[in-house]
Amino acid sequence: DYKGATIVTPKLDGAAVSLLYIEGKLHRALTRGDGTRGIDITHLMKYLVPVVILPHASAVQITGEVVAPKTIKNSRNYAAGALNLKDPIEFQERTLKFIAYGVQPSMSKDLTTDLEMLANNTFATVIQSDWHEYPDDGLVFRVDNYVDFNRMGYTSHHPRGAYALKVIQKGVETRLIDVIWNVGKSGVVAPTAILEPIEIDGARISRATLHNMRYITDLRLEIGCMVEVIRSGEIIPKIVRRVD
Repeated sequence: DYKGATIVTPKLDGAAVSLLYIEGKLHRALTRGDGTRGIDITHLMKYLVPVVILPHASAVQITGEVVAPKTIKNSRNYAAGALNLKDPIEFQERTLKFIAYGVQPSMSKDLTTDLEMLANNTFATVIQSDWHEYPDDGLVFRVDNYVDFNRMGYTSHHPRGAYALKVIQKGVETRLIDVIWNVGKSGVVAPTAILEPIEIDGARISRATLHNMRYITDLRLEIGCMVEVIRSGEIIPKIVRRVD
């Protein structure tokens, strides 16, 4: 068991953004995109984050989440959609906040100190508040010290020095009316559930992806049965179980 300092922060549920500062000036802002290549949104983010910070290195990357208040309907989609806007004026009219949770390269020996330094540069950070006014889907537990964090290494998916405790999302019950099969662009045949229409977080849901036949079998799905549906990531409708 690890005996060193750990930090617990909210796992904010918005749109991930990376900011690149060169010699203390905002050079580029990118969305997460497909995980490999993001969309350049520098023309928008310059209205939401500091354009100039005190440099500690020739180049520094600050990662964080753009979020919108829970009081806004479909707040996650609202925040993500704002990053696709072409008009900076319309972007500035949105109620948004950038909350930082990471810095590379590190400026000190631990993440807490780095985030405090960002706060001194007028950034909002995950350690300043619990940020309950913004949507989240759990908590992140992380080793604070960078040396210990890096020593623990990585799995094929995530660092061993951090893990997320996600909140189990409560779904909405409805009836499975039918299953149709569609051929995708790659030639793969995939099933889609046809549901009695329901509303989840303000969105009307009448279909859900079923992935494959194994997924249908494992959930014991039959035409006419009752099912529980969530919006995975508040976007994609997903059947999570059969309701007997």
